[in-house]
Amino acid sequence: MARPTQNRSQAYSPIQNMKDHEDLRRIREDDPYFAGTLAKGLLILQSFVGDPRPHANSEFAAKLGLSRPTVSRLCRTLLTMGFLDHDERLDRYFIGPAAVALGYPYAINTPMLGMVRPAMQQLADRIEGAVSVGVTMDLDVVYLETCSHEDGTLKRPGVGAVRSILETAMGRAWLAQLPAAERQQFLERAQRERPDEFERCSEGMRESLAHHTERGFAINWGDAGFGVLAVGVASRLQHGPRRLLFNCAVPGFHWKRSEMIDKIGPSLVQLVGAADRQAGLR
Repeated sequence: MARPTQNRSQAYSPIQNMKDHEDLRRIREDDPYFAGTLAKGLLILQSFVGDPRPHANSEFAAKLGLSRPTVSRLCRTLLTMGFLDHDERLDRYFIGPAAVALGYPYAINTPMLGMVRPAMQQLADRIEGAVSVGVTMDLDVVYLETCSHEDGTLKRPGVGAVRSILETAMGRAWLAQLPAAERQQFLERAQRERPDEFERCSEGMRESLAHHTERGFAINWGDAGFGVLAVGVASRLQHGPRRLLFNCAVPGFHWKRSEMIDKIGPSLVQLVGAADRQAGLR
């Protein structure tokens, strides 16, 4: 049997593009190899990324546009396999431990992480902030590791945390390395799908992108909230098809903007450059 062909956009279209049953139906019409039942189960699990509280069957059904019997069967299957837990008293589902275990192989196989972690911790301690590594996933970045000072920042991301590409310095660094046409296409889609977020971040994002070449890093002047400032660098290291992105965040009350540009940004560039050289990429 001939193998189905995929264009580039299809190959990099993860589950985040799908919000409900109607999205699944449209994709299934375009791709006969698409497994709709599997995707419905993954949509249930995906619900917890943006809303980690316990969910009832009725909530899944309403949010995803699925029938109650379908949701019941899917949840029963996911419960049996450990991807969901169920509280009988509340009659609600929690994300299960198998979901955590499933992501573990990806996290531990992050290239060069063991070698660069000591340098990340040293930088985090020196700036009294946090240094993180992540990868892009649709319109977001997923954090794979964070080294923090004992005080750290007010918005310290853990492993598996999801943040917007638009509002993070590492996400903006990823945008900066895209070809101009791809970057414009991404920004148009982000504006269309997340208009409020795009408006909130647009000024800082454009300023960061405009100065990326001269600085060597992207910057976030607090768009993520909690008074956190950050710089970001896209490394040459690849995790599968995705580049590793480095982020360095500090509390805004502790550092001036000029220090972010003159001290912290260059320090992160130096750290990432050393990692790339160790991997033979520079």
